[in-house]
Amino acid sequence: MASAPTPAVPAPVAPLLPTQAGPVVSAPTPLVPHPTADPVPQPQQLPAPGRDADPARVGGLHHVPQQRPAADAARPHGARRATALVAVAAVLAAAGTVWTAEQDHRARASAEAAAAARVAAAVEARAPELAAPRAETALAGAAVAAGQRSAAAASARAAADHAVATLAAAPQAGDGPRGALQQAVDATSAVLGASAVSLTSMRATTAAIAAPEKTVVEAQAAWQAAEDARIAAERAAAEQAAAAAAAARASAGGSAARAPRAAAPRAAAARAPRGTTSAPAASGGGGAPAPAAGLPLAGSVVGAGDVGAALNAHRAANGLGALSIASSGARGEHAMQMAASDSIWHSGTRTGSPKARPEIVGRVSPASASRMIAAYAASGGHNAQMLGSYSTAYIGVVLHDGWMYTSITFG
Repeated sequence: MASAPTPAVPAPVAPLLPTQAGPVVSAPTPLVPHPTADPVPQPQQLPAPGRDADPARVGGLHHVPQQRPAADAARPHGARRATALVAVAAVLAAAGTVWTAEQDHRARASAEAAAAARVAAAVEARAPELAAPRAETALAGAAVAAGQRSAAAASARAAADHAVATLAAAPQAGDGPRGALQQAVDATSAVLGASAVSLTSMRATTAAIAAPEKTVVEAQAAWQAAEDARIAAERAAAEQAAAAAAAARASAGGSAARAPRAAAPRAAAARAPRGTTSAPAASGGGGAPAPAAGLPLAGSVVGAGDVGAALNAHRAANGLGALSIASSGARGEHAMQMAASDSIWHSGTRTGSPKARPEIVGRVSPASASRMIAAYAASGGHNAQMLGSYSTAYIGVVLHDGWMYTSITFG
């Protein structure tokens, strides 16, 4: 009796390891142990029941057990320790960095808080001042500015008026200096009349008057000095001529014969009422003849400013422009001759010549420029001369024995 066949036991299939997506690998994948990692335990294959199994073959694979060296067995534990130490060091370093940053943040916060406290204290200290009404401060500032502007305007106006007076008193200063001063006066007047001008501009324009005004004063003084020198020279020459004439008359014995003619002007002066002008009209008609050269001189020559100002005031009252006033040495000498003779007469200089100028002469007592011009104005002929269409008045003024003698020509 034949025995029944033993059913075949299928060979055990080794477990497959998953791979990338794709068809399943039918062949087993050999396992290679990593030198530093723990080997993955493989499941043991048991021999099929009823068959002799080769201990060296499991599931059709030839398996040879291997033994790890002792050094390889100890290496994973040291690596793990080193990794742990590195991790702990990293954690400690990170913790130290975080702690340092936290300390810096706290220090900055503390400094900011201290600064904010100081600002708050300063604001609190200034609170009363800041809370004070500012309207009063603004009004006070505006009042100060208005006062400064008013003072600057008054100073500019006074400087301009003084410069105008200097121009009137210095007609011989020259066209250049007088023109520069007039421009400075005009600039100041324009600033004073402007609707909006800075305080600095007003002060600068006012200061610009001083230099040209000084130049005009110096030029006029130089002219006056030269004129005084000329008058002194003429006076000395006249005195020498008078002395020579007296000596000639004495030697000729004609002094007695000339006495009646010399007394004629004094007799005419005696007939004239004292205290008023007794000069003839500008044409010279009816007046005493001109005296001969070399007559004695008397009195002191004074400036023509006061008489010139009174003359221009009289012209202004009659709607006429001012004349340029010039102190004349020739007019002053004639006034001294009249003072020496105690009478007045026309000088007769250039009589009948095309260059002859209209002339008025007179005297008043007490000596006064305004009384002198008023006396001239009381005479129709003299008044017509003062109100004539001229540009310059040449004036000589002499004071003698309480009287003012004047000789004025126009041109």
